[in-house]
Amino acid sequence: MDNLSFDDGYSATSFANSEIPAEEAISQTFTAIGNELGDLMLDTGLEGVLGQLSTRWTSQVHSLIGFYERQRDEAAREIKDLIASQDGSEIQSNQLEERTSQCRALDGIIDALELVRDTMASNHSIMTGQTWRPHSGSKRTRHNATGAVLEARDYLDAAEKVRALEAQPSGTLVAVAGTANFEDIEQAFTVLDACREKYDDLKIITGGNSRGIDKIAAAWAQARRVDVVVQRPEFKKHGAKRAPFMRNDAVVAMKPKGVLVFINPEDANGVAMNLLQKAEAAGIAGKRIVQAAR
Repeated sequence: MDNLSFDDGYSATSFANSEIPAEEAISQTFTAIGNELGDLMLDTGLEGVLGQLSTRWTSQVHSLIGFYERQRDEAAREIKDLIASQDGSEIQSNQLEERTSQCRALDGIIDALELVRDTMASNHSIMTGQTWRPHSGSKRTRHNATGAVLEARDYLDAAEKVRALEAQPSGTLVAVAGTANFEDIEQAFTVLDACREKYDDLKIITGGNSRGIDKIAAAWAQARRVDVVVQRPEFKKHGAKRAPFMRNDAVVAMKPKGVLVFINPEDANGVAMNLLQKAEAAGIAGKRIVQAAR
């Protein structure tokens, strides 16, 4: 088959300010095109060409999807770099906003093109009795995100959190996390008081849980008049297993001054220790506080 790559001589079209057509409209339009092709060519001298035409046409769209995926992944990498180097300047904020818009627009284009390809592949099967398969690579099911896609969307979430923080009053961020059944209020208050004594503009990040250290930290913050930034796991978006770890990534992306992890030795501590490890890997100071035995 001919080279169908879009790497040479093509540039990503900017649709950042344009609305993507509805899925139903896309599906209906390309189904109608397939029907028109079938009506035109079947039972004619062009019937033998129909399968070849349909294969190449569908493969071109598939190749175009790969081109835009590479554009999107590159934008995601730039977002990651901008977050890592964020210094609050207007230039960097504008760059971050621009790349975020670009990444979201590319996501919309990719989803639309995948629907176009899948509709055309279905038409191909109906007209020829054969299943369309890509010449190279693999055909993914729509919305079945690869690691690269998930990475891009996670960085967008982190970018939104960075912008939200920039809109808040300045202060020193410290993340507070821990296991589900940490309950030593006196120990937690002592650690948090020491932290506030060190940073008089302290703001804490919590997971917003109604139990454990999140509940204790919220009570402490209210008593000490300290602002709280809540970063909850997004279970609906990421699923029960993945969401707590994605929450940890978002907390690290907020670049806190430090991370305090409160551990009850009787609890599973995988998520809490994951946050501590990720923070330390990013150059953020971390401290592990173990609940005293009673």
